[in-house]
Amino acid sequence: MSLPAQDTHRLAGILLLSASIPLLLWQTFPANQLTLSPPVFLAFHSVMEIFAVVVAALVFFTGHGAQETLRSTRSVALGCAFLAVALFDTLHFLSYLGMPDLVSPNSPHKAILFWLCGRLAAGIGLLAYVLLPETPVTQVPASRYAWVAVLLLLGGVSWGLLASPQAIPAMYVMGEGLTPLKIALEWGVFGLYLAIAVLLYLRRRLITHCDFESLMLALLLMAAAELFFVVYVQVSSTASLLGHTYKVFAYYFLYRAIYAEAVSRPFRQMRHMLTHDDLTGLPNRTAFSERLNQSIRSGDETEPCTVMLLDLDHFQNVNDTLGHEYGDLLLVAVAGRIRATLPAPAFLARFSGDEFMILLARTTSEQARQVGQTLLDAMGREFDIGSDRLGIGVSIGIVSYPADGESASVLMRYADLALHRAKAAGRNCLRVFSHDLSEEIQRRVLLEARLKQALERKELTLHYQPKLEIRTGSLMGWEALLRWQSAELGMVNPEEFIPVAEHTGLILPIGDWVVREACRQMRVWQDAGLPVGTMAVNLSARQFRQKDLAEEVSAALRDTGLAASDLELEITESSIMDNRAVAATVLTELERLGLRIAVDDFGTGYSSLSYLKSFPIHCLKIDRSFIRDIPGDENDTAIVRTIIALAGSLGLTVVAEGVETDAQLAYLRTHHCDQAQGYLFSRPLPPDECVKLMRAGLRRAAA
Repeated sequence: MSLPAQDTHRLAGILLLSASIPLLLWQTFPANQLTLSPPVFLAFHSVMEIFAVVVAALVFFTGHGAQETLRSTRSVALGCAFLAVALFDTLHFLSYLGMPDLVSPNSPHKAILFWLCGRLAAGIGLLAYVLLPETPVTQVPASRYAWVAVLLLLGGVSWGLLASPQAIPAMYVMGEGLTPLKIALEWGVFGLYLAIAVLLYLRRRLITHCDFESLMLALLLMAAAELFFVVYVQVSSTASLLGHTYKVFAYYFLYRAIYAEAVSRPFRQMRHMLTHDDLTGLPNRTAFSERLNQSIRSGDETEPCTVMLLDLDHFQNVNDTLGHEYGDLLLVAVAGRIRATLPAPAFLARFSGDEFMILLARTTSEQARQVGQTLLDAMGREFDIGSDRLGIGVSIGIVSYPADGESASVLMRYADLALHRAKAAGRNCLRVFSHDLSEEIQRRVLLEARLKQALERKELTLHYQPKLEIRTGSLMGWEALLRWQSAELGMVNPEEFIPVAEHTGLILPIGDWVVREACRQMRVWQDAGLPVGTMAVNLSARQFRQKDLAEEVSAALRDTGLAASDLELEITESSIMDNRAVAATVLTELERLGLRIAVDDFGTGYSSLSYLKSFPIHCLKIDRSFIRDIPGDENDTAIVRTIIALAGSLGLTVVAEGVETDAQLAYLRTHHCDQAQGYLFSRPLPPDECVKLMRAGLRRAAA
């Protein structure tokens, strides 16, 4: 098994550092030092110094060329120091014998002076890097111009050494070797590098934005290089060449530690931002897709994996009632609890909004079911959010690879379908994907494709169900109900195609057509002199959220000539409560038009009844689920009585839906329910059948 690239580099550095000890012991004896011919040594030396100069320049540009928001006084100090290093190392190799003279005759002494200046500059810069705090340059504006001062200082020092190198005591004597001053200074530089290495280790937790191991290796290799410059006798000896070689390797690791790290860090940060969620810190949809694809590519049928899609139940209620800040805190708490509950190898991501996705490697669907049940149990405990305790349920969909699908897109789509099945089953539960759901998907895709054409082909029609006054039996109005007779699929149940229309957004043009068609039909009946009452039209949640809903309805009334008082819009409790601020605005605008507003399926949605006094509501429609078992079921009868009494106290009309028996009607009459609709009176009828029913009513009234 191969090592990661980063580990390979570090291992090479450690081996190189370890090799310095026997090499140094070998070169300690002058007899073991080989002497290269001056031209050969000069060529090798020039190449290595040019490399060192380039790296030093890169370190400088890292400190000053990065975006200002990424600079710090620490990086600026190091950059300025290595600007000096680059200049001194350039002058060092240009001062060697064999190179053209610069200002004054070249000599080993002159070259050594610039060498020591470069080593001291590097040491001072690295010492500053280790000791200075990570203070942004923006808070110390003067530091942005530090390089100007460094250039001025360098210019003075360099010119002085170039013009009068003899002013400095001798560092090297031809035929004799190094002077005691040179040896002492090299030992001083060696001690400086070791001290910096010790400080770096002690302050390792404070040193950020660099590769600590590579920087430590660079310092130790620099120190090792200095020892070779203590023992060499001839400038062109193998000891000198080894010293330069170790300096080159030290600069390479310095490059990796600081330059490469600084350049790659913004890209890593960008990558992290692109693949992680800011709120929870979890991987996002992109990262999850990549991980799932990777798992599929690297696995086989003997290594199954499982995908789990989690969705918080009624999370929008938290945002609406407590605010988005509480909602965000809850999401963070949920993410933490899920992470703590999952087995260690699991990969957790925030998919979107209040959805989370989990990848379980080497896990069957049955094992995933057990994990899912553990999650349901964990989520059953309340969360401490600030001073409040919040409870929230979760629905889970589970799908397996390769049994259910062999691509990431298919698995994620199937997981979504299993999740919807869990929600349909009552929420706060889990469902495992099965192939009957696959058939459901195909059916859903077909419905979506054909529904797009239904309006154009005029396959959509409206049927109308009458609403009667219970006390007198008089016709009070109609409810418009959408029907789809597909040329290919036959009669499609509204419970099947309306969710598809909602999901795809087709509900908006369809809903607009329904409002207009119901208004048009109402006006036709009125012009015929029929006792039509009012026309009720259901609004979907998506329609209700339209910013221009009031304008659309107003245009329909204007174009058909129908009075606003003759139109009633039915809205579910969930549509109102999903966003109370939006609901208040929309309902106020609709009321200004003169419309009646009815709450459909009342009693099935929310326990809070505060919206009844806050919003302009005119009618409550008791859901058919409460009517079905009256008068036999005590719970249902209690609920129905309560709703009727509530409506009466608020001055609202109350309508019972789904009335099918005389016993139900008698109970509603006894308890003063205003209106009723259901199969006991009539099924939803096409327009011509509605006309017959209204004319029959007129004849009975005349008789």
